[in-house]
Parts: sequence; C-alpha cells; structure tokens
Amino acid sequence: MISAAGVIEFASDRVTDIFGYAPDELVGSSIEVLIPERFRGEHSNQIKAYFRKPTSRMMGGGLLLSGRRKDTTEFPAEISISPIIVADRHAAIAAVRDVSSRRTLEALQQGAAEALRESEERLRYFIKYSPAAIAMLDNELRYIVYSDRWLVDYGLIGRDLRGLSHYEVFPEIPERWRAIHRRALAGETLHADEDSFTRSDGRLQWLRWEVRPWFDALGNIGGVAFLTEDITDRKRIEAQLAQAQKMEAIGQLTGGIAHDFNNLLTVVLGNAEVLKDEIKNDDLRKLVEPIIAAAERGASLTQLMLAYARRQALEPSTFELNEVVTHMNALLRRTIGENVEVELRLAKPLWSVTADIRQTETAILNIVLNARDAMPQGGKLTIETANVDLSDDYAAHNLEVNPGQYVMMALSDTGSGIAPEMRDRIFEPFFTTKPVGKGTGLGLSMVYGFVKQTGGHIQVYSEVGHGTCIKIYLPRAEAGSTTAVPSSQAPEPAATGAESILVVEDDPHVRMFAVQQLRRLGYRVTEAGDGPSALLEVSRSGAPDLLFTDVVMPGGMTGRELAERIGQSVPGIRVLFTSGYTENSIVHHGRLDAGVHLLQKPYRSDKLAQKVREVLDL
Repeated sequence: MISAAGVIEFASDRVTDIFGYAPDELVGSSIEVLIPERFRGEHSNQIKAYFRKPTSRMMGGGLLLSGRRKDTTEFPAEISISPIIVADRHAAIAAVRDVSSRRTLEALQQGAAEALRESEERLRYFIKYSPAAIAMLDNELRYIVYSDRWLVDYGLIGRDLRGLSHYEVFPEIPERWRAIHRRALAGETLHADEDSFTRSDGRLQWLRWEVRPWFDALGNIGGVAFLTEDITDRKRIEAQLAQAQKMEAIGQLTGGIAHDFNNLLTVVLGNAEVLKDEIKNDDLRKLVEPIIAAAERGASLTQLMLAYARRQALEPSTFELNEVVTHMNALLRRTIGENVEVELRLAKPLWSVTADIRQTETAILNIVLNARDAMPQGGKLTIETANVDLSDDYAAHNLEVNPGQYVMMALSDTGSGIAPEMRDRIFEPFFTTKPVGKGTGLGLSMVYGFVKQTGGHIQVYSEVGHGTCIKIYLPRAEAGSTTAVPSSQAPEPAATGAESILVVEDDPHVRMFAVQQLRRLGYRVTEAGDGPSALLEVSRSGAPDLLFTDVVMPGGMTGRELAERIGQSVPGIRVLFTSGYTENSIVHHGRLDAGVHLLQKPYRSDKLAQKVREVLDL
C-alpha cells in the first residue's frame, strides 16, 4: 500500500519472492526503490496525477513495465492499482506480478508462429515457382496453393484458383480420374507415366502424373497433392520421329526397288527402241510401240519413287517463287477447271530460293491436282507466299527442320478435307484415297521427297468438310546468289564418234545394251562388270577416252572410286556416270558435285548418244 506521497505503508510477504526484500525493509521506503532508475524521474509526477483522479486500473496503459529487485536486476511486470481511503486519507493498493515466464512463453510462441509463417511462405514460394505443375487441394478438392507451371500447362494464366473446386476448374475430367482422387483421399498414392484426357476444347493433352494424400499436424488426411508434367509435346515429337523413321524406311525400300526397276527398264526401253528402228513392217512396229509406252510410263513411276526417296539428281537454280506461280497461273486455271476459283496472294518483296525449278513446278501441279479432285462440285483454291523465320522453338517441335529463313508457299482448298487417321499417311508412296485406277499415290510422295531433299519443310492442315492447306517451306537463297539465266541453246553435236569407251556395269543386260548402242554409233568399246575388272582392263588395253560407269556396283568399289583410281594415272580422263538412283558419292544435298556428269537410268539410245558426245566434247 502506497501513500499519496509515494511512501510504502504496507508490503505483503509475497514481495520477498518478487523483489527480494523482506516486507519490513520496504515499509517506510519510497516506492521508487522498486522502480528502475531510468524511470524514477517521471514517477513522482505520475503519482500526483493518479491521486488527483484515483481509479482502479492497470498501470502503463498496456505498455511493458519493469520492476527492480533488491539485487538491482529487472523483470517484466504487470501492475494494477486501486484507490483506498484509510483514516480519511487517500492511499493506493498496488498488485505487482512478475510476468517473466509468461513473456518468455509468448516470445517462444511468437517465434514459433513467425517460423511457421516463414515456413509456409517458403513452401508457397517453392510451389509457386516450381518448374513442375504442382497443386495442393483440401479434402473437398478445393485449391489451396498451386504453381505457376500449373496455370501455364492447363491454360489458366491469370486465374485465381484458391477456394475453387477442382471439378469446377476442370469439368471435363473423366470419371476414371475422379475415382483416383477418391482413392488418394482414402490414403493411396497413385501415378502414371503416360495418360491422356480430352480437354473441353477438343484438344488431347498427355500427362505424367502423381496423386498423393497430404497429412495435417494430427496425422489426418488434409487433402491431396497433384504433381503433373505435360508431355503432349514429347508425345507429338515421338509420333513425328516414328513417322519419320517409317518414311525413311519406306524411302530406302522405294529407292532400292526403283534402282532395280531402272536397270530393267533400261533394257526394255532401249531394246524396244532398237526393235522399232529395225522393223520395217508397220504391223510389227505397232506391237513394239505399246512396249515403249509402257516402259516410259514405268520410268515416270520410278522417277516419282526416286523423288520420294530423295535420290533424284536435282538441278537447282536461284529464282523467285512468285514468278513460278505467276507463270503457272494460266496452266493451273485450265487444270483445275472453271468451277473452281483461283486466288493468288503473293507477298512482295519475296526472298529468292534455290531449288530445282522444274521439280517445284511439278510439286505445285501435283498439289493442285489433288485440290481439284477434292472439290468435284467446285470451290476455291488459294495460293499464298510469304517470307517466314522458323524459330528455334518451332524447330524443336518439328523434326528435320532447321531454324532459319524460308519462303513459304501455302496452297489451300475448300474441298472435302482429309480424315485425321489418313493425314499422317498421305505422303507415303502408293497410298491414295482415290478409287482404284484414279491415282498412283505417288504425287504427294514426290512433293514430300523433293521438299525434304531441297532442305525444306512441309506441313498439312486439314479438317473434314472444310478443306486442306499444304504449306511448303523452301530455304532462302544464300546472300549474293544470282538468278540463273538459261544459256542459249547450242547446236546439237553429232551423236556419233570413233573414240574409245570403257563401259562398267554390273547388270549384264544393261551392259550389253549400252555396249551394242555405242558400237552402233561408231565408238570402240570395251566392257567390265565391276571396278577391279575395269582396272584390269585399263592395265591391259590402256586408258579409254571416256569411262562410262555405273555408280553403285558390287566388288567393294563404287564408280566414283573407280574414276578416281583411273584418274590418278590418266589425269583429265572424261567420265560419265550412270545410276538408277543417286548416291552420296556423286550427289550431295540433291546436287551433282562440280564437274560430275550423270545419265540417269532408264535411258534411251538417243539420250545415251547425246550425253556421251556432250561429255567427250567438253
């Protein structure tokens, strides 16, 4: 009990436990003995203010107060004060509590709470910025926290999912996944390396996922956690790779078949022509003419097969695609018919490309013919050109595409379209949606092979009932390339001669035909069936004026290697290669190596005579 003058008039036994003083030691002393020295200066004024209007209240207005023990140490204190009248004078009773333990506990609790908040923030930060798609949901499958990747993978950028039901966000989730969620809420952890579901917009999305329960502090299941990875792009790349490998395998088979067929057709076509020239009876000549026509048709088919297999020898030049389309415009309009509108949307200026202009025209015509067949009742064909940059990201999502600058040509029709199950097969040789006898299935195959061999890219977009768009991307011509100008046609040289020629051909029938025709033209001809035999013939008879050799031969020596071996002893020897399909030994990226001359099989006797004379006269 304290007087209005601040003197202690009574102290309970409890003061010894709190302040370290015996009650008798405090009675008669100023209350300031129990107050830390730094607060004593203001204390007398506070006592006077209190006794002017005494009330029962807590001292300090909620601020942290301190008491001073006998040993001068301090402790946190709570002090409540109440007025009292004793013998007609005012006094006050002060109840002091040492709250050290409580303050320590509160500090620990506050620290624990702060640590928990920091831990939660770190968890939220980790989940938010995780490279994986993560979401935590409560046991009602309402969103608690989720990663940015989750929003990206599922097209939810900008949406706040907190508190929303998972099924409200994804109403298209199949029932089999809802069953998985129920099992996870019952305590199971489930996962799948590959799974898919169809989004509400019709898009198929592939996922690798794991669903597991999470537990609260009491060990109860608080909800589920989703960890997913969108593998849609990977599945698309895998499908592209499988398709590319299949196309490559078909191409190798097709190229091999074309090679053998060209050998056969060389014999059939060449000898049929000889027969036609030798037979004087018109009725018998008419029997030979269908043989020649059939052989030429077979040669055209094998040429298309070689185009698909990327084994044709291209004759590239630099030109502007707009000029090709404009030049072909009249032909295309006649080809596609009056009931189809043709619209040209040609970008200007347009970069130049380097490609085989004849094959480019053939590719355009093949696509236009397919568009015409898809619009029997009429429609519209649109041909567009544009300069495009194919980015690294685009190349990463499309096999066999190199990033860089291309000239794009899009041919779009409003026809019947292509069913999804057929879209991946339209470039396969001999695959056609047309009735039997209406198409060979090689037109688009040729386009595919030509574009790929040129270093380009081709894409097909189609929807049943709405039409088809085929986009061709040809690489931009290198800086400094000049447009090739056709040279004036020189007079055709005489097709006969008396020079010596060494014919090297492993197929005996083709070799016999070539030898016979060259001898008929007046040339002195020797022959060999492979490279080693040819070298033996050269050592025995001397070097010929012209080496006429197949490129691909048995015996471990190619035609190119044979020419190099002979050229070491006879520099400058004339060489003419022949082949049923091109090989990297003389053709690189679809172009003949500099200074190399090639006569492609099957060849007719007049082509053989012309090409031999052309090489000898160089």
